[in-house]
Order: sequence, then C-alpha cells, then structure tokens
Amino acid sequence: MKLSLAFLVPALFFSSARAAENQPFLSEAMITMAERSNYEMTSTFAQVVNVVEAMQQSTHRMHRETLLVTAEGRDVPLLVLADPPITTPSQARASGKPVIYIQGNIHGGEVEGKEAALIAMRDILYGDKQHLLEKQILIFVPVYNADGNDAMSENSRPSQELSPARTGTRTAHGYDLNRDGMAVETPETRALYQNVLQRWDPDLLVDLHTTNGTWHGYSLTYAPAYATAGDAATSDYTSQIMLPAIRDAVKAKFNLDIGWYGGFDYRDWPPTELRTYHHAPRYLTNNMGLRNRMAILSETFAHDRFYKRVHAANVFIEEILEYTHIHGDEMRRINREADARVPFRGQQASGFQNGVQFEMVPLEEPLNLLSYKYIPYTNDNGETEFVRSSEIVEIAGVLNYNRFEATTTARMPQAYVFPVEFAGIAEKLRQHGITVETLEEEIRVTGEVYRVFEVAKQSFEQNGHRNSLLRGRFDEVERLFGAGDYYVPMDNRLANLIFYLLEPESDDGLAYWNFFDELFASEMFEDTSAIYPVFKIFAHK
Repeated sequence: MKLSLAFLVPALFFSSARAAENQPFLSEAMITMAERSNYEMTSTFAQVVNVVEAMQQSTHRMHRETLLVTAEGRDVPLLVLADPPITTPSQARASGKPVIYIQGNIHGGEVEGKEAALIAMRDILYGDKQHLLEKQILIFVPVYNADGNDAMSENSRPSQELSPARTGTRTAHGYDLNRDGMAVETPETRALYQNVLQRWDPDLLVDLHTTNGTWHGYSLTYAPAYATAGDAATSDYTSQIMLPAIRDAVKAKFNLDIGWYGGFDYRDWPPTELRTYHHAPRYLTNNMGLRNRMAILSETFAHDRFYKRVHAANVFIEEILEYTHIHGDEMRRINREADARVPFRGQQASGFQNGVQFEMVPLEEPLNLLSYKYIPYTNDNGETEFVRSSEIVEIAGVLNYNRFEATTTARMPQAYVFPVEFAGIAEKLRQHGITVETLEEEIRVTGEVYRVFEVAKQSFEQNGHRNSLLRGRFDEVERLFGAGDYYVPMDNRLANLIFYLLEPESDDGLAYWNFFDELFASEMFEDTSAIYPVFKIFAHK
C-alpha cells in the first residue's frame, strides 16, 4: 500500500485543522539551505538573502537595513525585529526596550551561527518564540563576513571533518575581521561601529563562532567580554549571573552541556588548567566591555556533526533571548550605571590607575571539566604518546583561567591632546565613535609626556602588522598647544576605550598597531629616544 508523505509527516505540511490554527504555513523559501540539504550544505550569501526576503514578505515586524556593501558588492542585510515595528534608533530609544544584537559568520568557515540565526528569526516571527519581541528589540546580521562566506571550498575547516562538505574561508580578503576591533582597518568593522554600535547602541552583542578543534566534552562553549580596563560590572554580570542561568536552562530543557570557553594540552593528561583566549579588545566581544556594554562569545563544538552544531547554536541563541526577555531592563540599568561611573575616573585629582597590560589568572572556584578521554601509551621509541578515546569523562578540580589582572597600569588623565599633523589619529578615534575636538585657541597644560627608548616588535604577524610594544618612561612637564590641535576629553562614557587606544604602553592600542612607527623611526634615527606625540593632561593653566 502506498502512503502519502502528508500522512507520514502531517506536522510538516500542517494537514490538520488544529495545526493550521496554531502555526502558520511556512513557505519553502523560509527553510534554510542547511535544513533543505539534510545538513550537507551551508547557505551561500544569496541563499541567506532569499530566506530573509521570504520571511519579510509575510511580516510587518522585520525592518531591513544595510550593514555594508562588501568589496565584492554584496549588500549585507541588518535586520531589526520588533513588535510593534521599529525602523529608527530614535523609536528604539523612545520604547525604553533593551536592544540585543546577534551576528554570525564573522569567520566565513564557521557557518553554524548563520544557519541558527535564520532559524531563530523564523521561530521569533512565525513560530513559538513570538513572545521574545514583547520586551526587547532584536538586531540580526546572520552573515557578517559575506565575501568570506562565499569563498567556499572543501575541507577549509579540517576540524569540521567535511560537515558540511564545503564552507567559506576564515578571513575577508586575507584579513581576520575578529582582530580588527582596535585598528578598524576593514569596511566590515567600520560598518559595525557606525551602523550598529553607534546607531543602535545594543545592550548585548552575541558573536557566533565554532572552535578550531579542542576535544572538550561540550556542545558549545562561551565567554563574556573580559574585564580589563573597562568597568567590571558589565562583565561580572554576564559571567557570574547571566551565563550560568543560560547554561542551566539549556541543560534542563535540552540536556546539552555547555560551559566555559578554553583549551588545554592533552599531552599533560589529565588536564589541570583550562585557559581562555586573549583579553585584547581587538576581539569584538572584549571591545564591548570598554564601551560599558555586555557581550557573549559563542563557540559550537567543531567535531560535532553540522546538524548538532546548528542545533546547539540555535538553542543558545534562543535561551539567551529568553533570558534577556525577562532580565533586559536589569541589564540596561547595569550598562547605564557604568556609563555614569566611567567619566569620573579621569577627573580624580590624583588620577585613576587603570590597566594597560594584563595576565590571565584563574577564577577562585575550579571547575569540573568535561573532555574526551586521552590514553597515554609508549611508542616503539620509548616515548609517551596519546590517543583520544571515544569516552567523555568529567575531570574535577581544573583551574579555570577565565579572568585577567593588570600587570602594568597608567594614570587616566582628564584629557589627551596631540598636534594637528596627526589628523589620521583623530579620524581613527572618530571611527570608534569617540568625540575629538579641535582647539580654537592655544592652551597651556600640565601633565605627562612619554619618552620612547625602544620599539620592540612582536615575533609574529597579524593582519599585516608586526605589532609594536613601546618601552620608555613618563615625565611630568608643562606644554603649550595651539589652535588646530586635537583635544580628546575623558568626561564621557567611552573614556576606558579612549584610554586603551591612546596609552603608549597599551597592549592593544594605536601604538601597538603601528600607527606611530614612522615617527619613532624618524626620531630615533638621529637620537636614542623619541617623544610619543599624545600628551596626557592633568591640569589646565
């Protein structure tokens, strides 16, 4: 007897009257390429846009803007979901609702977030997650690195084991977009800052990734925006309150284990330490901490099959939004309280000491780490080697290196000032959304100047840079600056970001990114030292 497909899977085709009443019919165009291909393929940029356009046709609750037009001409969609509809930032501010921003595919080969974001949007607009628009405004950029996404090839992500068969490249035209948070050298980062962070001012950024290969035992790992020079309250809330609650909800509802992001050396089995990634604000999640906003890094497990990774990312997105649906007002309050605190740091008479270089340290409480078990054995040469088993084990008492402490500090000034010939520095600060004034008349100030004795170079290259680490000393002096020179006040909420960018010894500032190297090379060619051109003001005469 031949059975119809509708009889076998009535829910898919909404054959019953009850299903039709409770759930709208989804067109084929709303189904992602990952779903339609049985998770053998991931979506091209055009296929992402097709799904977005199909969803938009049947709802008034999604507003589309352009994040940017890429180097290869792709018009990257930025999607604002709200009920009632929101089409401008002024409407968003007037609503009083928190704004949550979710982006996928910053690394073009890490495709799970892209697919999961589309599925989450569909659930929110047409499925059982429609309540998530009652108290918050959601912004999605499913495919952030559009050009990298479409540079597809086989085995571009070996740790994903050809699941899906073809994926994009990590970079955008050779540039890692998730190392550009301070240098701001790509159109994608400039667009993010201008069209999302400055325009919509989200309270939370969620950045969706996939790990590079550590064989831990979690479906997904996470990290907050690490607290370095920023106000610690936003990071502490994310790591100590929000993420544990989301972790527990994911376990209770879906029986998925998620936990802290990090890596360990299996050759020292069993591991005693889990270590996270670098604290630097070149990473976009960490950059948010300097802006007094919350952020979450999401990393699905590379060695799971594609459909499992998409499921884990989708579950994580939707449980984050369930949390922000309930606690969004609290998050918004914590962010705004940090906005109010930060400007007073540099106005203290003695100058507030803030960190410019940091080291990774463990949290007070060790964790029980889930990991695939490794078995040591002796090879024919008498050397110890390891083979990974198929068993997941729990290892108690592992030190959790997921915090940073300052190793070098500097005084926060009332303002920074630098000469008119450094117009490029002024423009770079403005790209970050920082206010840069131009002096209309000369001023005499007292403060600190930094004398550079050595420009040490990193041994490796990133994004075309061999980064610089300055060594020198601060001297207290009095200086005269004239009309046309640039003045950067610190009495605003981005004071911590200004500080990290402009301090000469910062481990991720503009000096680190080589913006002053030509000056140093010229001055130190004839002398043993050079003067860092950005002056720190502690008092006006």
